[in-house]
Amino acid sequence: MKIALIGYGKMGHAIERIALERGHDIVSVIDAGNTADFESEAFASADAAIEFTTPSTAPANVMRAASHGVPVVCGSTGWAASRDEVERHVTEAGGALLASSNFSLGVYVFNIVNRKLASLMSHLPQYRPQMYETHHVHKLDHPSGTAITLAEGIIAENSRVNAWGDQGMVNVDESNASLSPRQIAETIEKPAMPDTTLPILSLREGEVPGTHTISWDSPVDNIEITHRAKSRDGFALGAVMAAEWIAGKKGIFSIDDMMSDIL
Repeated sequence: MKIALIGYGKMGHAIERIALERGHDIVSVIDAGNTADFESEAFASADAAIEFTTPSTAPANVMRAASHGVPVVCGSTGWAASRDEVERHVTEAGGALLASSNFSLGVYVFNIVNRKLASLMSHLPQYRPQMYETHHVHKLDHPSGTAITLAEGIIAENSRVNAWGDQGMVNVDESNASLSPRQIAETIEKPAMPDTTLPILSLREGEVPGTHTISWDSPVDNIEITHRAKSRDGFALGAVMAAEWIAGKKGIFSIDDMMSDIL
């Protein structure tokens, strides 16, 4: 199939490599310096576009692609405030959109485990949850889109948690690199949160592709589950699989729609 790339940073390069390995053609690559290529015949010929840019540019990118009849897989996060407007535009244009905070197949399975654990913990009030997410220093938004999705899963399954709260972002450097996320959390000033709120602490370190830990702490023990990405390849593979899945479709879709077919 023919794929257009919107955004050509590290994720864009990883997606290009995975797509070529799976036998696809990259017919258009659009980055900050050549957005006029949205109007090109090459872009319009794509069976699907994969968008990984920034929170400020993603909404316009998705809408421009939809206006040209190209289904979009969007992995950019941090643009939830524009979601309704974008989905309305895609629908009116007769286009297709699959936007997700994370396309990793491992993260999808991790969230299933996360929701099951949260459900079990509804019956154990001595445990209180905390989440830590770690990403590379270039990631601007926090908490990560994946962290928010995981938090929403906990809220949906646990009767004692009704909201999530942002504990802020901490840069990991020589002064705290030897500490665990839990220990770092203990060293910083954090906003007070009720027991019904899930605190999320965001860490930024080097080129870490993404680590998410959900911790359930009681006075006598601690239970943690962690997903740790080894590289960007897991995200890239999932995004390419999403492009393969959305080609020829119309409408607004979720990662659940895709994974229900795959699994």
